[in-house]
Amino acid sequence: MNEEIIKIEDIVDGLKKRWQIIVTITLIATIISAVVSFFIIRPKYEASAKLFVGKEASTESYNNSDITMYQQLVKTYTSLIKTEDLVGKALKDNNIDLDPQKVVSALSAEQITNTQLMQVKYISKDKEEAANVVKAVTDEFIKESSALIKNADVKIIESVKLPENPVSPNKKMNIAIAMLLGLMVGVGLALLLEFMDNTFKDKESLEDIIGVPVLGAIPNEEMNK
Repeated sequence: MNEEIIKIEDIVDGLKKRWQIIVTITLIATIISAVVSFFIIRPKYEASAKLFVGKEASTESYNNSDITMYQQLVKTYTSLIKTEDLVGKALKDNNIDLDPQKVVSALSAEQITNTQLMQVKYISKDKEEAANVVKAVTDEFIKESSALIKNADVKIIESVKLPENPVSPNKKMNIAIAMLLGLMVGVGLALLLEFMDNTFKDKESLEDIIGVPVLGAIPNEEMNK
C-alpha cells in the first residue's frame, strides 16, 4: 500500500514540477484551434426546404393504406431528387454554373420519420448559392415527380430561406476539443519525462535500491531557496 501511495505522490509531484509544460501545450493547442476556426476555415451555410408528398386534392379521402403507400413513396423520392440528371437540368434551367456531380455530393434528402414529409438540404460556402440550389432542385423535382406518378402531389410546405448563420465550423466545439487534447498531451508528456527521470528524489529511494542506509546528503540549493 505504501508503494502505491509513494507512486501516486511521485506522479502528482511530477505534474506539479512540470506544470509549465502542461499549461504551455494546452495554450498552444487552444490558440491554434481558435486561429484555424476563426480565420482559416471558411464557414459553410446550409439551406433547406420541406416538401409534402400525398394525394392530389381532387382525389378521394385518405385511408391507412394510402398513408403507408405515400410514406414509402417519400423514400423513393429521396433517391430520385439526388440523381445527376435531375440536378443537372435544374442547374441548367436556372443558369447556375455548378458541376452537377459536386452538387449531388453536397445535397441531402431525407424523410422526416414516420411522416409524408421530405427535407432537402444543401451545404455551400456561399449562402446565396445554397438557397438558389435548393430552390432550383426542389422546383425541378416537383415537375419530375408529377410526371412519374400522376395521382401523387408534391407541395412545398416550407420554402427555402437565405441562411444567416453558418453550420460549420463549430468554433466553440473545436476550441474545447483542442483545449482538452492539449491538456491530455501536456499531462502525458509531463508523465513521460517524469518516468524517464532516473535520478533519486530522496534518500529513502536510494536506500531501497542499494540496501544500505545513507549516512549523509548534499543539500539541494534550489530546495533551500
